Amino acid sequence: MSFNLGIENLGKNRINENVALLTNTSGVTQNLEQNVEFLIRKGFRIRRIFTAEHGFYGTLNDGDDVKNETYNGIDVVSIYSADRKSIKPEELEDVDTVIYDLQDAGTRPYTFISSLKNLLITASELGKKVVVCDRPNPLSNIVDGPVLKKEFVSFVGADEFPLRYGMTIGELAQFMNRNIGADLSISKMTDYDPSKFYDNYLKYYVPPSLNLNSLDSMFNFSGMVLLEAANVSVGRGTPYPFMQFGLEDPIDIRSDEFEGVILRKTSFISLLNPLKEKKLKGYFIHIKDKKSYSSIRMVATIMKKIYDMDKNLINLKKLNLNYGSDEMSKWLEKNETVTDLYEKINSEISEFMKIRKDYSLYRFPN
Repeated sequence: MSFNLGIENLGKNRINENVALLTNTSGVTQNLEQNVEFLIRKGFRIRRIFTAEHGFYGTLNDGDDVKNETYNGIDVVSIYSADRKSIKPEELEDVDTVIYDLQDAGTRPYTFISSLKNLLITASELGKKVVVCDRPNPLSNIVDGPVLKKEFVSFVGADEFPLRYGMTIGELAQFMNRNIGADLSISKMTDYDPSKFYDNYLKYYVPPSLNLNSLDSMFNFSGMVLLEAANVSVGRGTPYPFMQFGLEDPIDIRSDEFEGVILRKTSFISLLNPLKEKKLKGYFIHIKDKKSYSSIRMVATIMKKIYDMDKNLINLKKLNLNYGSDEMSKWLEKNETVTDLYEKINSEISEFMKIRKDYSLYRFPN
């Protein structure tokens, strides 16, 4: 049996249905055929395309309003703007099934997950079917970081799972659907080992969004998204988003503080806020071992150094939303180490793992 993506395994029983597609240009086959063309070639009737944050081509900055457009004569409807984050009921009147096919980032604040949750809610209310076409978790099945607390659910924190959740998007859809009850099915991958990484399976990397332009940036994002709560550039507005970070007043970091990574001193100027057009000093991140590298643990150390230097550099409200609780904010105020923080994190992960197994779709090879 050879490896196939979920989109490549999509059942032909859907051909006689009217379908909508929630996707962007990361939704391609292994040979880079766009899913829209792939499905039309197979005989599917696509009534419309929905697109989430960053737009259909994945080229808009985070937070930018996404506009409606067309693709190959099919309406592309935005479900991401200041005043909407979900599909309207009338947009599904002529649709039987919505197919979700987006490459996720493996990290909770990446909002494609929240768009999927909103799709499940809308489909449940309208009695529509949802099919999630599964794709590899780019960060493998390694779970890391805090579990979100219910009172911190937001559009950058869809549900009570860890910051780095270690599940495929199909598994995560099943988990989120536990409290929704939509008519959900998963088009699974074949010959998939969840302990492996994206590049073990797919020859070509298609960025799901502008600032995750490499697999390394995706690995860094799982922790660097927390650093965005500080007045620090994480490389947005440079050729190396989430590959470097910098401040006006540098902090001192030793590379040997962290496993699986080397930090190299650098200086750069970003064309975007925060700290737009200022000369910054910081570090470039070189990943040498993806299995042992924890971006979240590294960023916790960096945040502690920034807080001790000037606590006013950190927006605690934003940190709480991205972290999924106020535990890191409380920790920053105490005289505690990253090891102390991770005692709580590991306890939360242990409890989550008991739940996660009920939603697993793939077994490790014998």
